[in-house]
Amino acid sequence: MKLIARFDYDDILIMLVAKTMLLKMYYELDEFNALDSLIGSMKTYLQRKKVMGYHKDNYKNIIQYTKKMLKVAHYDKEQIQKLKQEIEAVNPLTERKWLLAQLDKL
Repeated sequence: MKLIARFDYDDILIMLVAKTMLLKMYYELDEFNALDSLIGSMKTYLQRKKVMGYHKDNYKNIIQYTKKMLKVAHYDKEQIQKLKQEIEAVNPLTERKWLLAQLDKL
């Protein structure tokens, strides 16, 4: 995790894959301050990079649904189910399985 956080990749997609791995690690370790900071840096990174095609939409969706997952009330099964349906319907979303697995743990 420390190596990924410090490493600077030249390739845009490798950088985004590494940031997504960090996002998942921070979430699963309940490192919410670090996760919030990472989400902000990912959003800024996506805004700065103009030539990304559909990859930009995918990573924006990952960020959006991770943030929604953080805000969902753990006791509200209806809200969790609604978020699951949104995640299942949205495209592109390469981390769909991971997001759904995290919601199942709530």
